[in-house]
Amino acid sequence: MITFEMKKNDKKPLEFAYDMRALSQSFFPEHPCEIKEREDWKEQEGYPLSCYFGDELFFHLDLPIGYDKNSVKAAAYRQFSEKANKTLPWGILTGIRPAKIPLRMLFEGKTKEEVRECLKEEYLVSKAKISLVMDVAEKEYEMVKDLDEKNGYSVYIGIPFCPSICQYCSFSSYDYKSYATKVDAYLEALEKEMAAFSLQAGERPLHTIYVGGGTPTSLNEQQLQKLMDMIQKHLDVKKALEFTVEAGRPDSITMEKLEILKRAGVTRISINPQTMKQHTLELLGRNHTVERVNETFWMARKAGFDNINMDVIVGLPEEDEVDFCNTLYKIHELDPDSVTVHTLVIKRASRMRREQMERGGEIRPEDTLIPIIQKASEDILRDYGYLPYYMYRQKNKAGTTRNTNQENVAYAKPGKECLYNTLIMEEWETIAALGSGGSTKYVIHEENRMERIENVKSVDDYILRIDEMIERKKKLWH
Repeated sequence: MITFEMKKNDKKPLEFAYDMRALSQSFFPEHPCEIKEREDWKEQEGYPLSCYFGDELFFHLDLPIGYDKNSVKAAAYRQFSEKANKTLPWGILTGIRPAKIPLRMLFEGKTKEEVRECLKEEYLVSKAKISLVMDVAEKEYEMVKDLDEKNGYSVYIGIPFCPSICQYCSFSSYDYKSYATKVDAYLEALEKEMAAFSLQAGERPLHTIYVGGGTPTSLNEQQLQKLMDMIQKHLDVKKALEFTVEAGRPDSITMEKLEILKRAGVTRISINPQTMKQHTLELLGRNHTVERVNETFWMARKAGFDNINMDVIVGLPEEDEVDFCNTLYKIHELDPDSVTVHTLVIKRASRMRREQMERGGEIRPEDTLIPIIQKASEDILRDYGYLPYYMYRQKNKAGTTRNTNQENVAYAKPGKECLYNTLIMEEWETIAALGSGGSTKYVIHEENRMERIENVKSVDDYILRIDEMIERKKKLWH
């Protein structure tokens, strides 16, 4: 157990607690962390901070008056680094959006050199990660600098059904066959929410539409056509800058479905193999073959799609760096327009995590290879002509991995980036989420803050309580 004792602040309860816990988990992910506030330190000037490893004092700090979050984090980081005899690639950037800080600095008028220096000296970021995050931030800057983010908005539409549930999945997804009798009722509730929201949005400019899930193409052809008709009826598709459908699973895609999407004005789709190793696909419970991935990709090209993304995952069970590089080589032969490299983090809600705990919760051998494979994927994709344009890091999960580099990075050929991904990740503008499990993020620019409106996750509850979901948005949107 790692225990922090910190100065109690009545105005800011548990001040810096999140940051200390994040640092602790980054250096020692297998050890739980607890926070204790010291009442007797309240009147002390400056900021005292003690850290215990078990019952032994690990380090004690007394920061002078004028301390802030970054100075406290940096001081604790240096102590952890010295004691553990290692550094973290991201330094004290423990949040999930490392590009957010450099992007904001670029909009403030800082030069690229000033931003790089700040990342190095204040945030203690490594040279390699500075290079990566600056490439992302600069690309994001170009993508959003001319948008009317204060008035504009985007829409996420959730289709929570899949052909089957993958072993690592922790999303609110439901097996399509088991819920087949409820899909039409779900679409009716979704249209009701969509119609009500379109009235609330009024004349504000719609920038992007993103249909995700789940797997939207798990719907049959008639249901998918109904969904596209709903979107055409209630949203200003023609004025949208981008319309993405995450087709996802190759075993859910048919030529008829692709033609439905194309006629509806969809400009970008994802076809996600996750791996091009057949044995791994079978382990994961993905009911498609490598050959099916190839067939589906060329089917989409034939249907006229010129912006296709493919997802792959680093750290899949029983895969090493050779397996992953082979996946990238096979994907390169298809020549998609963008490739998103995810890192597997075993979430508590997944079947993989339950099975891991049944085996004793040991650290997987694949985790030790993740940093190596991540670096290889960046080198290979850059060499293929793809550039990073969006990224986020996942929170460290104690007892599931020793990797502190849990990042997802999207690479694209110039001009093939996904605008929605940047807008949602950097919380740049309001994103209205429709459907079960949707989380609307309403950005209040004048106050530099954001409010969330959550839809219920259960399909049954969503259908029954759709009027409540509509009212939740109406109150905040106005």
